[in-house]
Amino acid sequence: MKVLVFGGTGLLGTDIIRECGEENEVIGLGTSDCDITKAEEVYEYIMIHRPDVVINSAAMTDVDKCEEYPDLAFRVNAMGAKNIANACRDYSAKIMHISTDYVFDGKKGAPYEESDTVNPINAYGRSKAMGEELVKTSGAKYMILRTAWVFGSRRRHFVDYVAECINKGEDIIAVRDMVSSPTFSVDLAGIIKKMIPINTFGVFHAANKGYCSRLQMVEEIMKIMRKTTRVQVLNQSQWKRPALRPEFSALKNYHLQLMDIDNMAGWRDALKRYLRFKSQA
Repeated sequence: MKVLVFGGTGLLGTDIIRECGEENEVIGLGTSDCDITKAEEVYEYIMIHRPDVVINSAAMTDVDKCEEYPDLAFRVNAMGAKNIANACRDYSAKIMHISTDYVFDGKKGAPYEESDTVNPINAYGRSKAMGEELVKTSGAKYMILRTAWVFGSRRRHFVDYVAECINKGEDIIAVRDMVSSPTFSVDLAGIIKKMIPINTFGVFHAANKGYCSRLQMVEEIMKIMRKTTRVQVLNQSQWKRPALRPEFSALKNYHLQLMDIDNMAGWRDALKRYLRFKSQA
């Protein structure tokens, strides 16, 4: 199949191209290639390439930056998604739109399923929730894939921060009241590869199995690396970042389980494989 990836130079998009390129004709577009906030640019690329499937992994994902610049977050995460979905509708392509656990408020106290009501508590979550709604109402055939705490080799993130601090013997700041499902971008790209030929539409959760707090994640990284350093444990109220995060936004891959294609590993296994890869790079 012919697959067009917006956000193709990003953390997830890079792995999507690598994983899916073996069995599909995959074209990746970065921000410098196409500004998804401009409908005419999106339409032009979809008109030229005429893909069977369009994957939207382009997003403004810096949660604190979204809080400081909410208009920009909504332009990228909501209107950008709308532009892609509308073009997919008009050119008969399926859209796979990547969303987030941050569309939830974190108050359920158990892993979220696809049918749970969204109620975002920060600008990033609100912009992504609006993006989901605009995709749903576009008239395009859609798959919305929510994921969480994605880590991978393309850019620096929390796992890299922790590993670097451990190697340098520097203090780590770990927030105890933030819990979710850490997800390896390679594993997520593998699920996306499985979903490309499927004609079942709707909302899906796709995250590595299980969940942990940021503090538990730090402890697991130290266990894997067999090194320790001092950890400063904070609550969000002490952390004082611009955006509030959900306290418990873990995801359950319920729909993937019903379809019998949920082969995503546990988060500890995913973390171990990533850190081993990084140590050999």
